[in-house]
Amino acid sequence: MNDIYSVTDKVLCDALNQSQVTQNELRELFLSRGIIISKKTSKKVLSKNFSKFTHDYYDHQKIASMLGSEPRRERVTSKEIYNMPDKGTILSAAEDFKQILIEKKDLCHVIADKSGVVKIYVTYMSTNFSKSDFKQVVKKQALIELEPQDEGYVIRRPDNEQTESYEKQFLDLIERLSTDKAIEEGSSISDAQLDIKSVSLENIDDPQYRTDFFTRLITEMEGYELDDVTDAYVYHPKPDGSDGDGSNGIHVDKASLKGQGVLKSDEINSLYDRGFYICRIKWRVIDKSADKNIYEFEAQFDDADSFSGFSYISRGEKKYKGDGKYNKTFYPLRDEKELFFNRLIEKTARSIIIDITEMAQGGES
Repeated sequence: MNDIYSVTDKVLCDALNQSQVTQNELRELFLSRGIIISKKTSKKVLSKNFSKFTHDYYDHQKIASMLGSEPRRERVTSKEIYNMPDKGTILSAAEDFKQILIEKKDLCHVIADKSGVVKIYVTYMSTNFSKSDFKQVVKKQALIELEPQDEGYVIRRPDNEQTESYEKQFLDLIERLSTDKAIEEGSSISDAQLDIKSVSLENIDDPQYRTDFFTRLITEMEGYELDDVTDAYVYHPKPDGSDGDGSNGIHVDKASLKGQGVLKSDEINSLYDRGFYICRIKWRVIDKSADKNIYEFEAQFDDADSFSGFSYISRGEKKYKGDGKYNKTFYPLRDEKELFFNRLIEKTARSIIIDITEMAQGGES
């Protein structure tokens, strides 16, 4: 499916008529065919004539880039993995995974540093047929990162179906090589099975506990204090076997609130009273250090019903200028700072999940 790169004459003509395509870019397209065009020729006529030519992958990519089909930054998701084999086995699995991707014409590079972190960079073509023709095939880059912890590893990747498939392939290879090694050494095969844990409250459906997860996540990031919540999305699953909340069969399952001080509003409190819980949130924190910079994040559970598929993203940083003033706009974080916050959000989320699970089971927090 990733090899679909041609469009119809009409789609090509319509695309070249878009405002994003400039006259200079049209001139370059004609020059690639050895044709010089006049500045006086209208864009409509040029588009119509160029659409009569055959086009290839490179034409498709060039026109797609003119239309601004660059992929957006994606949310990050992670899992904890225990019972991992030695680093040599992990690297062997990474090399096998690389060969599989190369055979599929994807690009892949594996880098392992002295600290034990294994980084797998993948460049692949992503298809989305719900978008317009020139935006259906987009070149994406992904980093799948395996980072050692005090106990086990954390695997981190962009939150989308393709990288989820890559992650599964990679972990399956690790497990297979680990199993082969266990057989050779005569040890138990069960010892070679990976123990994978995700941030989830699938087994706890109490709306209060699920909301507590997010209200604690935004206030318990070590070294940072909550500035504000600007977006909150709430969810209310339909009770099993019920047609609705009342005898009239009406059931509202989703609502979103935007503004300032969203979590302090009467509106969200009334939704809590009706059984809604937070499933996605956007918040800002202030650095408690002298910098006092503001950082913005967004976190969610992809499956609001089961409260699974935790993912998050760092939206940016607003610099403190002094005297209580800040820059007007948020700027993207540097890679090192983004990784720092990735680790902090994951650590905070996992700590809260353990706490809430213990409380739900009747333990003390």
